[in-house]
Amino acid sequence: MRLITAIIRPGVLDTVHRALAAFGVSGLTATEVFADTRWNRHLEVYRAAVLVAAAVPRVRIEVLVEEEDCADLVELLLRVCATGHGGDDTLTVWICDVEQVIQVRTGEHAPRSPRSG
Repeated sequence: MRLITAIIRPGVLDTVHRALAAFGVSGLTATEVFADTRWNRHLEVYRAAVLVAAAVPRVRIEVLVEEEDCADLVELLLRVCATGHGGDDTLTVWICDVEQVIQVRTGEHAPRSPRSG
C-alpha cells in the first residue's frame, strides 16, 4: 500500500474529492494547513501598513491506495490541481510506502482496498 499526501489549494478540494470518488477512492483525510516557503511571499495591506505575508492557507490531503493505483492517482491529482497560474509552486505531492494499517474498531491488521465498498 502507498500513502499519497498532497498540499493543495483550498479552492480545489471539492474538485479533488469528486475526482477521487470517480476514480474509486472511498475516503481521504483533509487537514487545513499553512504553507510557508520563500516562494509564497506576497504583500498584504493591513491598516495602511504593507506587510509581507509568508504563510498561505492550503489543504493537506492523505489517501491510502494500492500500489498499482498509485501512479494513476498521482497523475489525476496533478491534472486536477494544476492551474497554470501563480501559486502552483506551493502544490506538493509525496508518496510513502505503508507497511501496515490497523483498523482500531475491528483490530484488523490487513488493510482493505480503498476501492472496496
